[in-house]
Amino acid sequence: NTGNELALQAGSGYATQNGGTNGGSGGILVTATNFTQLKQYLESTTTNYVVKVTQTIYNGEKGGSIRVANNKTLVGVGNQAFLDGIGLSIINARNVIIRNVRFSMVSITNRTDPAVYDIDGDEGRPQIIVNGGDCVSIDGGTNIWIDHCEFSSENPAVQTNQDLYDGLVDIKGNSAFITLSWNYFHDHHKTHLVGSSDSDNYDRRITWHHNHYSNIKSRLPLYRYGTGHFVNNYLVNIGSGGCNSRNGACLKVESNVFETVRNPIVSDGNPAGQFQLTGNLSSNITGTAFPATSTCTASIPYNFVADAASDVKAKVLQGAGVGKL
Repeated sequence: NTGNELALQAGSGYATQNGGTNGGSGGILVTATNFTQLKQYLESTTTNYVVKVTQTIYNGEKGGSIRVANNKTLVGVGNQAFLDGIGLSIINARNVIIRNVRFSMVSITNRTDPAVYDIDGDEGRPQIIVNGGDCVSIDGGTNIWIDHCEFSSENPAVQTNQDLYDGLVDIKGNSAFITLSWNYFHDHHKTHLVGSSDSDNYDRRITWHHNHYSNIKSRLPLYRYGTGHFVNNYLVNIGSGGCNSRNGACLKVESNVFETVRNPIVSDGNPAGQFQLTGNLSSNITGTAFPATSTCTASIPYNFVADAASDVKAKVLQGAGVGKL
C-alpha cells in the first residue's frame, strides 16, 4: 500500500509554494504504536513514509525527541493520536506534513537527568530541555504543513514559570514555505518564536490560518524578518502580547478575531517590525490599543480568499483541532 489516500496536498498558504508540499505521498504506509517505531519511520533518510498513529505514544518520564527527515507524513487516525512528552525536530529537512495529532510536553517529569531538565535554564528559571523544550521545532525546514493538530502545556496562571516549556511550534534559521492551519493552541506561555534572535536574519515565509488560540500568554507569533500571513485566526484570553513583528518583518494580519487580548499588535526590534492590517475584529482589548493604520504592504504570492472576520469565530471553533479532518 503506497499510502496515497493519506498523503494530502497542503491547503492555501506558503506551503503550496516552492514546489508544494506532499509529505510522504507515494511512499510506504505504516502504523506506529510505540516510540521506537515512530522514530524509525520518521527519521529514515532512505524511505518516504506515511505514518499513521491511532493511540497515545509515550516514552516515559524523560520524554523523547525525533528528528524528522525529508518526505514524511505523520497523520493521526480519529481523535486518539497523542505524542505524550515526545517532541519533533525538523532540521534542514524538506517536505513534511503533520496532521491530526495532539502534542504536550507536560508528562516529562524527570527532574534529575541534566539531559532532560536544566535547573538554571537560560535566565535562571528551570527548563525542560528535551527537544529544546518545544513540541515541534523547525530549523532550516522548508515546505512544512502542520494541520488540525492540538498543542498545549499548562494553564499559565497556575504554572507561572514562563520558561519551563519553550514553544509549541518554534521556527528559526533558514526556514520557509510553511503553513499552520486549523490547529488548536492553548494553555501555554510562549507559542511561536520565529527567528531565534535578532541576528537570525532570513527571509522566512509562513502562513497561519484558521487556528484557535486560547489562554495563551504571548508570541502569536513573535516574528523576526521575512514575510508572514496571519489570517482568519481566533484568539481569546491572551494575557501578555499577541502578534509581535520585529526586526523589519512585514506581517499581514487579515480578518482575524481578537477577543479579550492584551497588547494585540506589538512592534519592536531594530529596525522595528511592521504590519499590514485588514479586516480584523477586536473586543475587550487592554494595554496598547489595536492600531488604526498599516505600516507595510506584504507581497503574498498565493491566492487566499479570506473569510469575513464575522464568520471566523464560529468556523474555527467548529473546525480547528484533532478529529475534525
